[in-house]
Amino acid sequence: MTAPLLEARSLAVRFAVRGRQGPAVLRAVDDVSFSIAPGETLGVVGESGCGKSTLARALLRLVPLAGGELRFRGNDYSAVDERALRPLRRAVRMVFQDPMASLNPRFTVAQSVREPLDIFEPGLAARERDRLAAAMLERVGLGAAFAGRYPHELSGGQNQRVSLARALVADPQLVICDEAVSALDVSIQAQILNLLADIQRDTGIA
Repeated sequence: MTAPLLEARSLAVRFAVRGRQGPAVLRAVDDVSFSIAPGETLGVVGESGCGKSTLARALLRLVPLAGGELRFRGNDYSAVDERALRPLRRAVRMVFQDPMASLNPRFTVAQSVREPLDIFEPGLAARERDRLAAAMLERVGLGAAFAGRYPHELSGGQNQRVSLARALVADPQLVICDEAVSALDVSIQAQILNLLADIQRDTGIA
């Protein structure tokens, strides 16, 4: 059997809230366990407000864990500091539900896609980072004509393609899609899902 790529073991996330009766603790994620293998697709299904987005963020330690273990390729990332999280955040990337909220409005499309390379591959020559970003934009169906545009100049589907390119440009091993097509028109949803399936087939990404 293939060793798990990502493992969640009894993950828990808690938030302190203030209710009518005073301070309380909200159980946003409670005792969630699963594993995903290289190249596998895993869907998490649940009603609105049940904690899916919080779970997605917990897998990248974007929210603090209240309990459980988070392992990637056997390494425990449950309680390490921000610096030690860099390998996890390089290998596991995320596409958020609302691209307009996750893309920097001051960055051009090319700058947004190149940003992960600037962070994780600073040793690459600037020209090579530009080339890789341009190639990934082509891969997601946005040519050179889009490179100098800003998020407000693009449609929702085009911005989600930018988000996908940004997630994929640094060659991750796993991409988390947090309802990445739910805000798009049905025809655009199909295009993005087909694009994800093509990229997974070509790269073996989970």
